[in-house]
Amino acid sequence: MKKIVILILLFIIYTILVCFFPQVTNFDTEIIICLQSKFRNIPSFIPVLMDCKVYSALIALPVIAGFIFFFRRYLLIDIILFCSSPLAAYLLNIFIKNIVRRPRPPLELQIVVQPSTFSFVSSHTLITTVLWGLVIFYTNKYCKNIILKIFTVIFSMLWILSVGLSRIWLGVHNPTDVFGGYFLGIILVYTYIKLINMIGGKC
Repeated sequence: MKKIVILILLFIIYTILVCFFPQVTNFDTEIIICLQSKFRNIPSFIPVLMDCKVYSALIALPVIAGFIFFFRRYLLIDIILFCSSPLAAYLLNIFIKNIVRRPRPPLELQIVVQPSTFSFVSSHTLITTVLWGLVIFYTNKYCKNIILKIFTVIFSMLWILSVGLSRIWLGVHNPTDVFGGYFLGIILVYTYIKLINMIGGKC
């Protein structure tokens, strides 16, 4: 419990630094411009796919697979905790965004997609980190096939990183928004794992 409290306090400090120091936003803008310059020859539909269709599919598929897996083993608590994790992350994200109210990057940096909501933290990054972080946890816990385990862990980590990168590439999030999503996502994954170890696998 102490570790969770410390992590939350560190996240609050990080949020304050991001919101109240203009130098952070200037640094963010420079990184977005640099990244877009590096990727200017790559078709924009690639990050857009990560933003919508592929992103949605890679939320639905693990949730459905997890539901079937746990249902067949009568693990009710694990069904609830795992399948509710994207919704919990989404609701927490809305709460934080409406408190922090950080503006998006400038419109001229936003490629194709132009969201109307606030920027901190990145919901795509947060939800992906939580869901696929739990996929890694459950894969290590239950999967006995070494090759499948390695593939799932590597794919999960690459997908988590790719989603965060796509948000910066599209110019819809500052790098510090994405890092905040990773940071908060890790806190939630750690909290979920604690709950799972305490009460999961018993019902």
